[in-house]
Amino acid sequence: MTGIAIVVVFLALNYRAYDGFFQDDELDNISWAPFVSASEFATGFITPLFAVNNFRPTGHGYFALMGRAFGENFAPYMTPIFVIHLLNGLLLFLLLRRMTLGAWHALAGVAFFTLSAAAFDAYWKPMYVFDLLCTFFALASILLYSHRRWVLSFLAFWCAYKSKELAVMLPVVLLAWEYWFGERRYLRLAPFFAVSLSFGLQGLLLNPNKDNEYTFRFTWKALTATVPFYARKFLLFRGSGLLVLPLVFIRDRRVWFGLVAAACFIFTLLFLPGRLYAAYLYPPLACATIALSAAASRVRPMYAWLALALWMPFNAHALRVLQGDELTGDDEAFAYVEAINRWVVRNPSATVLIYDGLPHIYHHWGVTAAWNIAHRTTTDRAYFHDWPEAKTALAAGSVAYAEWNASRQLLVLQTRVPARN
Repeated sequence: MTGIAIVVVFLALNYRAYDGFFQDDELDNISWAPFVSASEFATGFITPLFAVNNFRPTGHGYFALMGRAFGENFAPYMTPIFVIHLLNGLLLFLLLRRMTLGAWHALAGVAFFTLSAAAFDAYWKPMYVFDLLCTFFALASILLYSHRRWVLSFLAFWCAYKSKELAVMLPVVLLAWEYWFGERRYLRLAPFFAVSLSFGLQGLLLNPNKDNEYTFRFTWKALTATVPFYARKFLLFRGSGLLVLPLVFIRDRRVWFGLVAAACFIFTLLFLPGRLYAAYLYPPLACATIALSAAASRVRPMYAWLALALWMPFNAHALRVLQGDELTGDDEAFAYVEAINRWVVRNPSATVLIYDGLPHIYHHWGVTAAWNIAHRTTTDRAYFHDWPEAKTALAAGSVAYAEWNASRQLLVLQTRVPARN
């Protein structure tokens, strides 16, 4: 019953997610993933080669299936996101019970993880299905490994990596399990580390992002940006993530395992100062919850639930603020994309879009994706008004020209023809 209550509270706090709309990255995925063949997905899943184009078969498979079934109808995209998040809570409960935590302590940990505003972006936006799936398969891999299902654990590890490259650190987590809870037969981890080492080296050597936001920065300057950011997101106040560090002094291998696992999953994030997103904290948050739950097991369950009761009003307030900001941006994006869709229905022959202005939460690829989706094509034919391509298109023939009035959330489109000399 307590588990059902957690689900009910989660839905009560987050049902407004169904009123949202797509981010630009989500539209970009929907614009091409449904056109990828099943054979390409299968090849991408089984290949041991690093994907230089950042193709993640499991997460992109979600966009392929949902895009084919629902197009730009946003609400249906949220149900699988909620389901995966709640399943992660279930896996976390099973793992905590496997570590001999009492049911009430384990449920308290699940409630903290499932309801946390720190994970808000991950379970509110389809774009972060990659993080949700990575966490799902990582927790499944650990749980299967604990039950000595080595092959299934390895397959779950593979799926975790194919969801997001963050899982490359999972073998270290399994090593910690083998050391503290296993028989210390480390040879069985050889396949895990071989795959991890292979993908890790390929990622470093073949990564096409040499000097942009996706580039690893192994510098002190990078840490001064990433550590404060993620430390704040843990409990949504400055430095809150650092509060878990004193737990290392608790002589409990379950606590230490949770801390090691959280450190493994956050390690690579600390050297990506150009990619600071709260949703990326989702896998480390699940592992940190293990440490917190294990630490709380040293006191009576009522005190753990009392701490949750004191935390919940603050957490609920943070959720309301985050939801309000998210939905405001989504309303703006919807007005923009819907205007494009209506115009294309009336003017299907217009194949090139020139635009002046875009929603504040969008980048140029979001506009390109919206235009391509409206035309059911994968050809890039949308250009910002001061790009060279836009000037060439304006000189070559008639185009759709869009001007965005941000204050009125109004996109005005009209046909423009080449100027006559």
